[in-house]
Amino acid sequence: MVTLDQESRIRAALGLDAGPLPEVGKKWFDRYFEYLAPRLLLPFDAEYADDSSGYQQLILPVKVLALLHPDQCDLQEDDGLLCVALRGKHEIEIPLIDVELPANSPNSQLIEDYWYWFWNWRFDPKI
Repeated sequence: MVTLDQESRIRAALGLDAGPLPEVGKKWFDRYFEYLAPRLLLPFDAEYADDSSGYQQLILPVKVLALLHPDQCDLQEDDGLLCVALRGKHEIEIPLIDVELPANSPNSQLIEDYWYWFWNWRFDPKI
């Protein structure tokens, strides 16, 4: 069985055969959504790094219920793809980039690859 390196998996997720990874943008969020939506095993338990308090980052347990299509939400490029998660009894929309999974989760590699692309190619792919 052949295993692809991380950048090759990301290229495949974005529908690219070769070349450098593209800078983060709307077109690529759409493609990444189309790749992730049928592959993520939902729902799944995770932790959410919430820093909205402004003082201290809180790590909160959540259950991710769905990935939101970029056209169905107020997509901000700084947040990337959004997902719907259950925190206690409340549904919240959170950036997928802020979801943390245990290494043994079946979704771990998918989220890690997305995280790698989002953080490293968000401003300038040459960095």
